[in-house]
Amino acid sequence: MEKRNNNIYTIALIAVFTVIISVISSLNIGFEILGVPATLQTFAMAFAGFVLGYKKGTLTIFIYILLGAIGLPVFNGFLGGIGVLLGVTGGFIFGFLFIGFFSGLGMKFTKIKNAVLVSIIRIVLSIFGLLLCHVLGSIAAGIYLETSTRSAALLVSIPYIPKDIVSIILAYILALAVRKAIVSAKFGEFIK
Repeated sequence: MEKRNNNIYTIALIAVFTVIISVISSLNIGFEILGVPATLQTFAMAFAGFVLGYKKGTLTIFIYILLGAIGLPVFNGFLGGIGVLLGVTGGFIFGFLFIGFFSGLGMKFTKIKNAVLVSIIRIVLSIFGLLLCHVLGSIAAGIYLETSTRSAALLVSIPYIPKDIVSIILAYILALAVRKAIVSAKFGEFIK
């Protein structure tokens, strides 16, 4: 019975976080960079990885992508469908898997006693995932826009990197508080 309850809690946690990242990712945050709306998608993906760990966080993001692929309006601007994944932002959407994976992987660093060093390692790993996301996004955007990867990166990637790094740091800070709350509620075993 215990294993069954653990599976139910795990499924529920993944479902809740899929909803959270779907809602957060759908919204614009009120300003544009070079005419492209800024979003909290990076924040949402890093947050899922930091809270759930690399396996469950990446699975949550994969489910989010699948929901969008079948047409549910979970992508930015309340869009969904294969067309979005094949469009200018599709590479970034698939690249979110890297953000979730590396953010979650950083949470495996628990044996180092220096809290500042641990935080730096976790954030740097998440930023590595972000950079992989931006490389994939720039390549895909270059193909879609029929331009070089460099030109695409200058247009759709590089201007967003500072905002995305801030998003990762804020996601990490919030994730620490959420993880602490989950542990204190006796559900810590589900975020390992």
